[in-house]
This record gives sequence, structure tokens and C-alpha cells, in this order.
Amino acid sequence: MANGMSKNTYKMLNGKNIWLTLLILSLPILINNLIKSFNGMVDIYFVSRMDASEATINSAIAALNLHESFNNVILAVGVGLSIAAMAIISQYIGAKREDKARFYSGQFVFLAVVVGLVLTAFILSLSWAFVGWLGAQGETYEFALEYFNIRALELPFVVFFLVYQSIRQAQGSTIMPTVYNMAGILLNIVLTWYFVAELNMGVAGSAWATLIGNAIFTPLMLFDLFRSKKYVRIDPKAIIPKTQTLKDIWPFAYPAAIAQAITFFGFLLINGFIMWQFGDVIAASFATGNKLSQLLMNPIYAITTISAVFIGANIGHRQPERAEKVYRQSGTLTFTLTVVAITIAIILRTEFVTFLVGEESQELIEISKEYTFWLLMTQPFMSIFQNYMAIFNGSGQSKLGLRAQSFRLWALRIPMLLILFILMKSTNWFNPNYSIIWIAMNISNIVALFHAHNLKKHVSLDIKVNLNDEQQIEVVAV
Repeated sequence: MANGMSKNTYKMLNGKNIWLTLLILSLPILINNLIKSFNGMVDIYFVSRMDASEATINSAIAALNLHESFNNVILAVGVGLSIAAMAIISQYIGAKREDKARFYSGQFVFLAVVVGLVLTAFILSLSWAFVGWLGAQGETYEFALEYFNIRALELPFVVFFLVYQSIRQAQGSTIMPTVYNMAGILLNIVLTWYFVAELNMGVAGSAWATLIGNAIFTPLMLFDLFRSKKYVRIDPKAIIPKTQTLKDIWPFAYPAAIAQAITFFGFLLINGFIMWQFGDVIAASFATGNKLSQLLMNPIYAITTISAVFIGANIGHRQPERAEKVYRQSGTLTFTLTVVAITIAIILRTEFVTFLVGEESQELIEISKEYTFWLLMTQPFMSIFQNYMAIFNGSGQSKLGLRAQSFRLWALRIPMLLILFILMKSTNWFNPNYSIIWIAMNISNIVALFHAHNLKKHVSLDIKVNLNDEQQIEVVAV
């Protein structure tokens, strides 16, 4: 970075083939996300093959799924920080203010460490209450409590990685974060096999393997931030928190964090409702279908992540027309890829479900296949929705993303699920009765697009970051 604009930054601001650059820069993120998705399935794969009864295995899988939903809520603050880092730093990079980019990168590193430590303490203190509140009982409660407590220790490392990844992606550097994350994930896969299959450590073994994989490469990431010769290099003094810069970060971070939190909290409530009303098998089937959906959304997340960086950088470079062009090309690209992917996935969903959960429970397999089919049918709509989120976040207007996410889940899906549940209890309209889950999901996904399209009309493609050098910055006492 000290030597001037990076090659990838130049392509983002001046390259002719926008869609091709989007694909190239998103490829490392895609590979990383794909491996990460498989990594999320590793625990289920090995735990589902433990030497235990079918009931015990179902309880263990349900406990893992509870943690995934809960962890997404907890990590909302970290995701909010990462979205803010991407928006702020990409705009400074586009405006050719590398000094500002370096300084704010240091502030984000400080916030990441503090947030991670606070989250760890929070979970360790109240995990027993959370697990019980989520509806876990008996063996499911014991497995979940053990898994929650071990995984809580990884949060400082995970939040730091989210911020590190955004700092690098804001400059078009997608390879190094991917390399570090992939190395950690591959290590996690090996350790999960060893701890669960060889040492018979069960749920605890899968938790320790994930913790080690998420933490072990943090020193290399820190070295990259402080010693890089090509990209933003942080001065240690920039880590000292400043009141004014924290105030500058706040408007970018809090809407994104709240949007993530309320979204995943809503999913958590839905998962708890499913477990309470329909039992472990339906809950496990629901989670299995979501795994495939997340796997197929990875190319979309990768492209729209880079699209948001493109948009932010071009806004900073005072090229709003190019930022709008990036948004349109990203939308076309993601929709096309999604249609192709779901066509293949629907055909092969039986093989996927059987691979993931094994062949012991035919009921689990059949319900997973049924749910997966209906879930995949609305996947193209979610690619469009995610592209709206890219322009909301990339333009530094994460408040619009908050409104879009809130409407989809809290104004549509959850109320609709409750209404359908009441109808289910009083009529015989739904057969099987758990079909209300995907009916509410599909309708909410489609209707939410109209609301997001209306919000897009309020997007302003002007610079949101502070370029003033004369502001007085006061050091916060810590």
C-alpha cells in the first residue's frame, strides 16, 4: 500500500470488464465459503456416525444446530463491525486516503478484540440459561451446554478474523484471508475426525477442533496487518481508541449489527419453535435443508461481498455511475448462477441429504428431501435480495439493509408462521402439518423483494466517510 494503489484497487476503479473482475476477486471468497460450509457439516457428519443410539445421535445433532443458530446472533456485532470496516475503508481507498484507511483499520482491530472478549464472557456466564431457553432438554441440553461453553472461547479470534478479512477485502485483497481461513478449516476437519472418530470425544471433540482451527492462525494475520508491504499496514499507535473515530464508525456499524442480530434471532426463535412443536427429527431435517441452501448461496455471498467493496470504492472515487453499474452486473451474475445451481441441487438433493445425515433414519432423510425442494425453489429470489444488501452496505447505508431484513423476517415470516400454526391447530388444511414452515418461508422471501426494491430508490451514492483532516481526536481512557 505504501507504494501506491494496488492492482486490484485499480481494476475496481477503472477496469473495463466489471463482471469478470467481480468473478476473479470473488473466487477466493467462494472457495473459502464453500470449504467453510463443508466445515459446518463436518461436525454433523462425524457426530451422526458416533457409536451411540439413534436417539442420542439425534440429540447431538439438534444441540449442534442450536449452537449454529445462537452463534449467528452472537456474532452479529462482529459482522456489523466487518460491514462497517468494508464500507469505511473501501471509500477511503477509493478517495486515495490511505492514511485514513490505515488509521481506521487500527481502530477496527481494537474494537474486534474488545467485542470478542465481551461476547466470550457473556456466553460463559449465561450459557446454561440460553440452552434451556432454546428448548433443549435431556441429552440435547447436556450436549448443547458443553458445546456452547467450548465454542465461546473462540469468539475473540473469530471477530478479529471478520474485521481482518474486511480490511483486506476493502482493497481487493481476497487471497490472504482465504488462505488463512482455509488452513484453519482444513485443520478443523482433520481434528474433528481425530477427536470424534478416533478418540471418541463426541460433541466436545468437535467443539475443541473448531476452536483450534479458528484460533491458530491469528498471529499470522496480525503479522500481515502490521508488516504488509503491499496493502494497508497498521501503525501500533492506530490501535489506541479515539472518541471521534469511534463516533464515526458507529453509524456504519450499528444498523448492520442490529440487522444481523434480529435476523438470526428470528431464525433462532423459529428453530426453537420447530423443536418445541415438531421434535428433534423435524428440527434436524430443517437444519439439513438449510445446510444445502447455505452451500448454494456461497457464490452469491462471495460475489455480493466484492460487489459491496466495488461500490464503496467507486463512491469514494466519486464515480456513482460506475457504482450503479457494478450493482446491476452483480445482480445479473448472481441470479444466473443461482438458477443453474439450484437445478443441479434439486436433482442431487437425495445424495446430499444421505451423505450428510447417514442412512439410519429414513424419516429424517425423507423430510429433509421434501423441505430442501421447497427451500431451493425460492433461492433465486434470495440472490436478488442479497444484491440489494450489497448496495445498501457498500454505499454506507446499512440502515436500509436493517429495514429490509427486519421486514422480511419480523413483518412477514414470523407472523405468517404463527398464523399458519393457529390455522393448523384448528383445521386440516396442512398435510403434513410441518409444511407450514416452508410455506411461510417461501412467501416471505418473495414478498420481501418488493420492499427491498422500494428501499433501493432511497440509496444515495455519495461519499459517507469523513475526509476532514482538521478534526480534533481525543484519546479514550481505557
